[in-house]
Amino acid sequence: MASTAKDKAIIELVKLSETPIPWCDEFEKMISGMNFRSANSQAMLDHKFKIRKLCKSFSDEPILEDSSYQTLEAHRLSIIKKIIGRLGRETNIEASFFCTWGCNTFIGERCYINRSVQIFDSAPVIIGDRVLIGPSVGIYTDTHEVDFTARQASERGSFAKPVKIFDDCWIGAQVVILPGVTIGRGCTISARAVVAQDIE
Repeated sequence: MASTAKDKAIIELVKLSETPIPWCDEFEKMISGMNFRSANSQAMLDHKFKIRKLCKSFSDEPILEDSSYQTLEAHRLSIIKKIIGRLGRETNIEASFFCTWGCNTFIGERCYINRSVQIFDSAPVIIGDRVLIGPSVGIYTDTHEVDFTARQASERGSFAKPVKIFDDCWIGAQVVILPGVTIGRGCTISARAVVAQDIE
C-alpha cells in the first residue's frame, strides 16, 4: 500500500547523493513511497532521459584497438560516477548496466556487480560493502496497488519501497529482489531466487 505522507528521513538520505537530483514535489512523493507519476514533472523526465543516455554510453562503449582493460575500466568508472548516487572505492560494475534514476542508488566499497544488472530505484537502493551481485540480477523498488480498485483510484500510478542489501552478501545470477526487501549481513541468495520478504 502506498504511503500517504512524505518521509523526511528518506528525503534526507537521498540528499546525500553525489550526483544531481531532480528535486520537485513529485520526486519527493516518489522516494517517500507515495503514489507518483513521473510524467507530471518535466524535471524528472529530463533526468530520467539523461540517466538513460549515460547508461547506454556506459554499456555500449566501443573497445578501441589501442585500449586496455585498465583504460576501459577507467573510462566506464568516469561514466558510472555520473549516474550512481554514491559509489564506494574499489567497486566494479560491469557493462551492461541499467538504472532508472541513479541518484537513489548508494553502493558501498569493494563491491562487484556483474553484467546485465538492472536497478529500478524509484525508492532508495542501499548496497553495503563487499557485496557480490551476479549477472542479470533485477532489483525492483517500483510497484502498484494489488487491488484493482485501488489501482484505478491511483490512475494506474506507481509507488516505491526501498531495498537494502547489507555488507558481505552474495546475490546469485538472475535473482529478483522485490520492493521493500531487506537482505541481512552475510546472506547468500541462490541463483534465480525471487526475494519477496526480508532475509536475516
